[in-house]
Amino acid sequence: MTVSAEKKSPGEGRTTLSEVQPLPLAPERSAGSTKAHAKAVRRARQARLVRMLLLFVLLPTGSAAAYYGVVASSQYESHAVFTVQSSEVRPTMGVEGLLAGMVSSSTSRDTLDVRDYVLSRDMLARLDKERQCISHYKDSRNDLIARLSAGASFEEAYEYFGHKVVADYDQTTGHLMLRVRAFSPDGAHRLAKSILSYSEEMVNKLSERERQDATAQAEADVKNAEARLRQARAVIVELQQKHADFNPLQTAESTMQVRTHLEGALAVARAELMQLKAYMQDGAPQVQAAEEKVRSLSAQVVGESRRLVNPKTAQGLNSSLADFEAAMVEKEFSQRAYESTLASLELARARAARQHRYLAVIAQPSLPDSSTYPRRLRSVVSAFFLSFMLLGVVSLLAAAAREHARL
Repeated sequence: MTVSAEKKSPGEGRTTLSEVQPLPLAPERSAGSTKAHAKAVRRARQARLVRMLLLFVLLPTGSAAAYYGVVASSQYESHAVFTVQSSEVRPTMGVEGLLAGMVSSSTSRDTLDVRDYVLSRDMLARLDKERQCISHYKDSRNDLIARLSAGASFEEAYEYFGHKVVADYDQTTGHLMLRVRAFSPDGAHRLAKSILSYSEEMVNKLSERERQDATAQAEADVKNAEARLRQARAVIVELQQKHADFNPLQTAESTMQVRTHLEGALAVARAELMQLKAYMQDGAPQVQAAEEKVRSLSAQVVGESRRLVNPKTAQGLNSSLADFEAAMVEKEFSQRAYESTLASLELARARAARQHRYLAVIAQPSLPDSSTYPRRLRSVVSAFFLSFMLLGVVSLLAAAAREHARL
């Protein structure tokens, strides 16, 4: 087509609606072809649903049924109930009741300590050493999924042990409920009895150690008090040798009595002298004798007084009495302390003769007569419903992906 160089009018070059040619329409499908297409779509959906059911529901459920019905090894569970009790009397009123509550709290802590020991590595190590616990769980006759792998380390065995041994503490009753699972009834019963025996030994050791500590402390106190009393007696002996006096206190008392008697005699002698001077001359023999008696008694009184207190030296009874009194006070105090520690030792020994805490078995380990695990029917049903849930999740995700693709 050639384009004219002439100037076109404003209306020229525009296409009118009458000049637009309609597009040819696709031929309409027949009713038979539409039904065939819909049937093919339904068949494709049904086939896809069947494949999804087989893949996500029937295959997992069938696998679970095959495992739990044929392969899974039976597991047996032994039950036991025990607690830690105290032989001490527990009052229920007043301050004594409060102290009894403290004792009960201590017993609860002991029960929790036993629970920790039951679930400890030490328990597993002793069970394996004396009862071949790990070898039992590694037995190749059991199924591969349930048993412990042959090359498992001790830490892996301990983690596995935590799933087979359960100890639940009941805060209401203070009881410890033990559940032990094994691949044979005798194995579960034997392990449960061993755990109870080892736990009882642990409680006895703790109680024995507590008694030994209490007795040892009382014996140490007695030894210290005895040494202190021995030292106080040695000091008294040294003072007796130093002052050449067995008991300065008694000596001072007797000296005071002698001086008092002499003072009384001196007073009588002076009275007699004054009476004689009243009607006799000073040179009279009776007056001179009376004066000599007064001088003699006065000298004796002065001597006894200096024996008690000598201002010129420190050898008087007052100085020895001061040292001796301090030593006697120390000796008396040491004697009382020694007697008190002896009483405490006897009390500690009396208390040690009783077992304060002991393991009380409420229910002996049971001997299971049928397997408890695995719960075969419940496990298969659970696998079925979980598979359906998985199918629903996958279907929702696929539908969301298709919807996103259409956008």
